[in-house]
Amino acid sequence: MSKFCGHCGTTLADNATFCPSCGAPVQAQGAPAQPQFNQPAFQQAGAMGAPKAGMSKNAKLAIIIGCSAVALGLIIWLLIVLLGGGYEKPLKNYVKALEKQDVDLFVESVTPSGSLGALATLSESGAKSQYSSRVKNIINKYGEDYKISYEILEKTEMSSTETLGLVDKGYTLKVKFTVAGSKKEGSVTKTVKVLKTDGKWCLGSAPTLT
Repeated sequence: MSKFCGHCGTTLADNATFCPSCGAPVQAQGAPAQPQFNQPAFQQAGAMGAPKAGMSKNAKLAIIIGCSAVALGLIIWLLIVLLGGGYEKPLKNYVKALEKQDVDLFVESVTPSGSLGALATLSESGAKSQYSSRVKNIINKYGEDYKISYEILEKTEMSSTETLGLVDKGYTLKVKFTVAGSKKEGSVTKTVKVLKTDGKWCLGSAPTLT
């Protein structure tokens, strides 16, 4: 029986151990042919089948959308504060000043940063005088361990006729104050004006809570 090279198909002598044409070793008759691999192609196929490390496109997109939403929320919050949301600050400071009995914070909440002419609020000395009477009256009625909370019921922007053009912006607030102490608890509703001048908000008056 004729023998053939399993690599190139050349006819071989019966006793040949190597192919005279390509030099490949001659396998014994009937032995299974060994598969021949193209090494570069094999390596390429293995590399293509390996899982890719890293984050998927959907995950990256979700992170980008989340970060954008947070940034947008922060921008909106800053705009609210800068364009009018700060009107409540003097009201918060007023309540805090009475609770903590902080005369300096009280003065800051009710005195403007500049002259308001006909709409002028308290002077520093006038504010300190009112601070003493406000705190004294609260202690007498509610006790020394009093706490104050408030709720803004209504908010109306003041017209230029009301402000006489002397302030940058102004609101008229209807505020419900609640005071609770060891002696009693009570609520009172007051109309409070908040005015903005020279970039600073202040109360138009120091409302009584008794």
